[in-house]
Amino acid sequence: MSEILFKNASIGYRGVPVLRAVSFTAEKGGITALIGPNGTGKSTVLKTAAGLLKPIEGRVCIRDRSIGSYSPKELYGIISVMMTDRVKTKFMSCHDVVRVGRYRYTGIFGTLTQADRRVIRESMELIGVWDLRDRDYAALSDGQQQRVLLARAIVSEPGILIMDEPASFLDMGRKIEFFDALKGLVKEKDMTVLISMHEVEMVKKVADKVICISASGGIDAKGAAEELINPAYMEELFGMKKGRYEEYYG
Repeated sequence: MSEILFKNASIGYRGVPVLRAVSFTAEKGGITALIGPNGTGKSTVLKTAAGLLKPIEGRVCIRDRSIGSYSPKELYGIISVMMTDRVKTKFMSCHDVVRVGRYRYTGIFGTLTQADRRVIRESMELIGVWDLRDRDYAALSDGQQQRVLLARAIVSEPGILIMDEPASFLDMGRKIEFFDALKGLVKEKDMTVLISMHEVEMVKKVADKVICISASGGIDAKGAAEELINPAYMEELFGMKKGRYEEYYG
């Protein structure tokens, strides 16, 4: 059973398609990466998979059920979303930032139970940020902030995690740390991850499946990362002059 399925879907904004005939699946316990030039519709795919946009035509399913048949409460009991926007905080500790992700399970007063507090601690420990719990979130490095946001994304215990360029603010060392934490999380929790990435050099190390979206519109190729991430195809996909892509550096 596919956790996420797109079948001949046209997706876009206000009835105007950005991409047509989108078909792919994302399986449980794996990382599916979307790659391609800027402006080709990767974020549109993610927003549609998260239920933030309705498909214009075709089918989009979560766990073999049409995404439109879910109530918001049902859908966000399954899916957690981590977008590129920086989180603006004022006088919030890292623990405060993470526990916000748990409030979908609390009542109208947002009271956390002991069980909630245990899940918050376990999530922060799994990502390696429990030691930062009392630190001012705004005072952290970009890499530390991104790991705190990852802990916040998983504290709701989602089955599916949707991520839009989550390492875009990080240097190479912090990217490696972040993606190591993500791979460990998928293995530990048997989650499904759908992620857009610009770090082509990291895709082979992170993704189980790659969906390539071309500048001409639509899915150009899909398959295993080892098959698709090669100099000849990357030059073609990103419109580089021959010989411009260096595989070691991405």
